[in-house]
Parts: sequence; C-alpha cells; structure tokens
Amino acid sequence: MKTILFALAGLLCLSNAHAQSPYTPAAGTSERKAIMNALRVPCERDLQQKVIFRVQHLRIAGNWALARVVPLRPDGSDIAFTKTKYRELIEEGAFDGEGEALLRKSGGHWELLEWRFGASDTEVPLWFEKYHAPESLND
Repeated sequence: MKTILFALAGLLCLSNAHAQSPYTPAAGTSERKAIMNALRVPCERDLQQKVIFRVQHLRIAGNWALARVVPLRPDGSDIAFTKTKYRELIEEGAFDGEGEALLRKSGGHWELLEWRFGASDTEVPLWFEKYHAPESLND
C-alpha cells in the first residue's frame, strides 16, 4: 500500500510540475488572443489610438503570464510615438516603445496585474517578488 501511495504522490508531483512548465501559446490561439485583449485596453488608453501587437515575449506557466509587446497601428505600421504623450521622453532618450505586463488567470479570464509601457527599464523582477510569480516566465 505504501508503494502505491508513493507512486501516486510521485505522479501527482510530476503532473503539477508539468502544469507549471512555461510555454508560449501559438499565434491565433484563443489563449493568446485573450492575453492580448487584456493588454489592449491599457495600451490604447496610453496611446489614445487602436493597436495590434508584435509579440516579443509571451510565456505562460500555470495561471501566470508575462508578455512583452510592441504596439503597432491596426494596419501593421509603426506608431508615431512622437505624436503621443511620450514625445518628451523620446526627445530625452528615455523611451522604449515596448510594453510589458504580468497577468494571472482567475475565474477563466486573464487579469492584468501590472502594465508598464514606454519605460527604458524593466520592473519585471519587482513584479515577480511582489506577486510571487514564477521566474520561469522570463525564460
């Protein structure tokens, strides 16, 4: 009986480890679309225009997701950031046109926990510490 219980416990651990293995959802999947839609709202609010995203990095581990994206105009062309509220930062050389976000899936929906856009540095390590998110998202 002990052998069976140890075997079942081992399988459960392997199952949980596999469920946490980070992966990138393929383009066009509903999971990827749901994450991008969660990012779209704050990004469009920041830029005051409709956007689509070029995904630089997208990893999911369990109920966690980390994304780095570059917003584009709906036709796929670059956004003229100098015509946005970021003009001064661009002139100062303190602007990066990439956004990053930490999300957690709750109740079947992706919830945006943190969103940062335009900064030339990252806060991802701080987010991981704050929310106890898996660092494997950054792989």
